[in-house]
Amino acid sequence: MSSYSRVTSHKAMVFDEVRNRAYARAIQARVQRGSVALDLGAGLGIHGLIAAAAGARAIYMVDPSPVVLAAEQIAEANGFSQQVSCFRSEIEQTQLPEKADLLLSVFTGNFLLTEDLLPALFWARDHCLAPGGRMIPDRARMWVAPVSADEYYREHIEAWSEPVEGINFGKARLFASNSLFYDKQERLKAVLLADPVCIEDIDLTTATNADCDAEAELTLGASGTCHGWLGWMDIRLGDYWLSTAPDAADTHWSQTFLPLDVPLGVKAGQVLRFGLSRPEYGEWTWTTTCGDLTQRQSTFLSLPLEPASLAKRSPEYRPTKGDLGRAALSVLVAMEGELRTAEIAQMLCKDHPDLFSVPAKAARFVDDMIRKFG
Repeated sequence: MSSYSRVTSHKAMVFDEVRNRAYARAIQARVQRGSVALDLGAGLGIHGLIAAAAGARAIYMVDPSPVVLAAEQIAEANGFSQQVSCFRSEIEQTQLPEKADLLLSVFTGNFLLTEDLLPALFWARDHCLAPGGRMIPDRARMWVAPVSADEYYREHIEAWSEPVEGINFGKARLFASNSLFYDKQERLKAVLLADPVCIEDIDLTTATNADCDAEAELTLGASGTCHGWLGWMDIRLGDYWLSTAPDAADTHWSQTFLPLDVPLGVKAGQVLRFGLSRPEYGEWTWTTTCGDLTQRQSTFLSLPLEPASLAKRSPEYRPTKGDLGRAALSVLVAMEGELRTAEIAQMLCKDHPDLFSVPAKAARFVDDMIRKFG
C-alpha cells in the first residue's frame, strides 16, 4: 500500500499553510467562471476545492489512492458536489469528460525528482490540457550548495564507524554515505559554505523527460569542513516562486542531504565542482571534485549488491518466472469473474503448498493481486 493511501498521511499537506496559501493565490488569479480544472494527484483535494470555491465550473480530481473517495465526501460536505468529480485511477487510464483549462498538481517530491511524478504530469499536460490551458506550477528549479553539517553527519554517517557492544559495524558506513537523507533544516543544522547554484531549470509546460545530468562550479565563501551537499527546489505558482530552501518558510517538503564519504577540509576561495545525475526512475549519482580529489557517491551503492540481482537489472537479461511469479500468474488467469476470492485462495494452497501453507497467507496474496490488477 502506498504511503499516500491513508487519509492521515495527507495531514501535513492539507495543513501546509505556506504551500496552500501560495497555491490559492495562483489558482484564484487563473480561475474564471466556466473554467475547468484538473487536480492531478488530488489526494484530499485541497487545491481542487480552492478552484471550486473560486468559481470553476468543473473540477476533475484524479488520484489512484483510495483517499480520493474521501475527497469526494469532503467536496459534498462543502457544497461542491455539482462541480467536483473524482476518479480513482492513474491519469493515463482516466477518461475525462472534457479537457481542462487549468492543470493543478503537486507532482514535485523532495528535491523535485524524488518520487518520479513528473512523467505523469507531462502525460496529463499533453493529453488532458486544452489548447492555451495553464499549469500550476509551470516551472521548477533545483538548487544545491556545499554545506558543513557536523552533528548531522556524525549521527547518520560516522556513527556506523563506532562499535556497538564490541561489534564493529564499519562495513555499513558505505551504504549510509551513498544514501540521500530527506530532513528539515532544524535537524540538519547545515551551514552553507558557498552561495547556492541552480543546477536544473525545468519548464513544465514544454519538458518531455525528467532526466537530470547537471554540473556546477562554485567558489567557497567560507572555510570549514564540507560534509556534503544540500539540495532543494523552487516551483513557480503563477507569478510567485515557492521555495523549499533552508532559509525559506517551512513547508511539508524537506531539504535533501547528499553526503560525502570522506569530509573535506576547505578554505574560502577554493573551487568545488559538483555533478548530479539521475535518469527517470533511476538512481542518484553525485560527484564532488576539489583540486585533484574526486569523490563519487550513488544510491545504487546504498544497498548490498549481488551478482544475480545485478544481472536481472540488465536489459539483456532473459527472465523466467519463479515460484511466486507462477503463483501470481495462476491468480491472474483465475481472475475472470467466475471464481470467488476464497476459491482462488484455496486453489493457491492446493497448487503451491510450499508458498501458502497457511490459508490466510494465500487469501492476503489474492487480495493484493486484486487490488493491483483487478
